[in-house]
Amino acid sequence: MKRIQKFGVILACMTLFIGLLAACSGNNGNEKPSESESPSAGGEENPYSEPMEVSVSFWDVEAEMAKLKDDPIVQEILQKFNITIKPVNTTWDDYGQKIQMWAASGQLPDVFAIDAIGTQYQRKWVEQGVVAPLPDLAKYPNLAQYFEAPDIAGLAVDGKHYTIPRRMFPSVDWSALDRTVYYRWDLAQAAGITKEPETWDEFKAMLDAIVKADPEGKQITGLTAAQVKMLGGLFWLYGNPVATSDGSGADFKWIKEDGKFIPAVFSKNALPALQNMKEMYDNNLIDPDIALTSPDIAYDKFASGKAAAMLSGGGFVNLDLNINTKRWAASYPDKDISETVKVLKPLTGPDGERHHAIFKTYWSESYFSGKIDPKKLDRILALYDYVLSPEGKDLLTYGKEGVDYKVEGDKKVLLSDTPHVEKYPLTGFLRDLVAYETADRYDMNNPAIANEGIRQQAVDYMDWILENTKVPEYDIRLTYLSTPTKDSFTIFDHDDLLNVMLSNDPVEKTWQKIVDGYKSKGLDKMIEEVNAAAAEQGIE
Repeated sequence: MKRIQKFGVILACMTLFIGLLAACSGNNGNEKPSESESPSAGGEENPYSEPMEVSVSFWDVEAEMAKLKDDPIVQEILQKFNITIKPVNTTWDDYGQKIQMWAASGQLPDVFAIDAIGTQYQRKWVEQGVVAPLPDLAKYPNLAQYFEAPDIAGLAVDGKHYTIPRRMFPSVDWSALDRTVYYRWDLAQAAGITKEPETWDEFKAMLDAIVKADPEGKQITGLTAAQVKMLGGLFWLYGNPVATSDGSGADFKWIKEDGKFIPAVFSKNALPALQNMKEMYDNNLIDPDIALTSPDIAYDKFASGKAAAMLSGGGFVNLDLNINTKRWAASYPDKDISETVKVLKPLTGPDGERHHAIFKTYWSESYFSGKIDPKKLDRILALYDYVLSPEGKDLLTYGKEGVDYKVEGDKKVLLSDTPHVEKYPLTGFLRDLVAYETADRYDMNNPAIANEGIRQQAVDYMDWILENTKVPEYDIRLTYLSTPTKDSFTIFDHDDLLNVMLSNDPVEKTWQKIVDGYKSKGLDKMIEEVNAAAAEQGIE
């Protein structure tokens, strides 16, 4: 991933380039050199001489781009490609609705991020030309290699790709990081707990002890969550792990039960999982306000000691950034978070196995407006290719060789105690715009997790996951499979879980109403179609 490219630029051009950087300092580094001023490599014509403004819709992109003035690395990369980014903001609460509205009204930005694979509207975008197909990727070698992953290569439609998924992990085993539970081990010990929980009963006993003891007198609640859509990533693990989904409504997985393929959500193992969750909620082990949660609300609750545990995405990277870096010191300046907060290892379920959430190796995708100029798309893909290159990855992860790090053997040794995220606050955004690629951060040499104690926990946790957990069998081809009913069928299991949790009726009655609702929308017909298609394709 690594080696900063040495531009073959003559001394006069380098001098001019440095002058341009200085000139840009007064406008946040977002001005681009004019065509006549743009540097060229080796005297050749500069392919990026024409300035381009690229509109980008990404979560909280306006706040991210406000950091550009403080990030010389991202300024340099954008100047390299002569790109100015125009932020088109979305939030975690409104991104789906906004993007579908823009698509319907022909107002899509050049690039936008959403988790839409498998949805009916994504299929319509492709059919109606709302999103642009990718050109031949031969001129973007790093991006082309990225598409060799089986679950990404399988997304082609009639031989063409219409999206660039944000790859996260090398295998589904790493999905364990995408639904993690942080918990206050110091408060558990203060409440009399002496052993880290390994079973659901032990986990519930720990939460109960903390809530009842309330060691800090803050009227502490039990488990909260960053988003409601994450609920299934924890509670289905009680005996029905294949039911875990990313919340998009379209990524539901299938299992064979009683000789027939069915969505795992409707397995006979669903009811025990729902009953376990409901019991936790009724016994005050789950935040009573969880229906109103959001990432910032949950982070604030947990980091201030008002929640005993928190379900989150992003694993240890998120723990380090959103809890430790941004919030922890304000509430606990004298407490080392790596000794105070632990991450829950997958609990032993009713089948005696330890399971974690199961997702794809990617989450969410980049799409490009069907109206985009081919030259602009080419420029964007060149930027993406650079971010995925060894040089680009190194620059965004470690900074500049000789300034931020030095190489000793096969290791990179940091030359500054300043966390990378503070020195270069926009590098994370640019990297994540293209791909999350979080697996490489679980390495003691990688500074992305700034707190070394948390970093060590992260490395140990993934070693443990790979050795002690089991991924149950399922066939991802059934998730991607298209049938008339399935193409428009969605399962928002997090809404269903929340309804069960908040209902005053017995779990069995509430769940039956939910299942009947899906049946009225064509569940049985979809199951018939999928089984017929699976038989035709030899999927057993």
